[in-house]
Amino acid sequence: METPPVRRLEQTLADFAERYGALTRAREQMRALSVTACSRDDVVEVTVGADGRPASIRFVDERFREMPAAQLGDSVLEALSTARAEVAARFSAAMASAGLPVQVTRETTRPRPQGPLWGRRPASSYAPLPPDLRAAVVALTDSVCDAVRCV
Repeated sequence: METPPVRRLEQTLADFAERYGALTRAREQMRALSVTACSRDDVVEVTVGADGRPASIRFVDERFREMPAAQLGDSVLEALSTARAEVAARFSAAMASAGLPVQVTRETTRPRPQGPLWGRRPASSYAPLPPDLRAAVVALTDSVCDAVRCV
């Protein structure tokens, strides 16, 4: 038996509200994301934010003064790489919990969402709707897209 158009619209709106809530929670997790990692030799500690940029670099003790520059540089890069990898893992986990697939590119450790998060989807991915219901869904989609762009 076919679902009535009003019931499908209600389900579409409920699905949208659930997805929007998940995305909002993931965005808040990303805003608060900060990772601190230490080098294996425990000389350097690096904190990075959600964008993978270093927020702070701290020398744990005075041992760094006796290290050759190349070794100290390696320790800094190691701690930075470890922190960035953890940020990427947490980003992926947050996006996955929101039901959004991600892809990590080789050029960067920061994952990128796959496909559009908002906006129009290909018409082929939906069953045809009655004209009046389709008009309501298109109007809702346009309103949401406009609201998201203004934020």
